[in-house]
Amino acid sequence: LARRGYVLQDYPENVLMPGEKRSSARSKGINDLLLRERRVFADALKNNLLTVKIITKQSALANLMASRTPVIIEEAPAPHSNHTRGRRWYADGRSDRQGLPR
Repeated sequence: LARRGYVLQDYPENVLMPGEKRSSARSKGINDLLLRERRVFADALKNNLLTVKIITKQSALANLMASRTPVIIEEAPAPHSNHTRGRRWYADGRSDRQGLPR
C-alpha cells in the first residue's frame, strides 16, 4: 500500500488487518478473514465507509515509506469497545492504538 501511495482510512474495527496473521504460518490475504469479517469489509466498501486515499506529494510518500505516518487507520472504536482509540498500521508492520478516538 505504502509503495503505491495508498492510505486506507476508517478500516473496520475487529477485522484482520492486511498482513496480520491469524493462525496460518503466513498471511493469505482476504482468505484469512472470517466470513463475518468479509461481510463487514465488503459492507464498508459498498457503503463508502472505507476510504482509499491516494498520496502523490513526494514528502508525504516518503513519510509513508519511512513509517512516520500510518498506512491504515482504523475507524473509531464502538461505544461498547474495550479500547478508547482505533488502531493504526505502518509500512514497517508496527501498529498502535493512537488512532481515532471513540
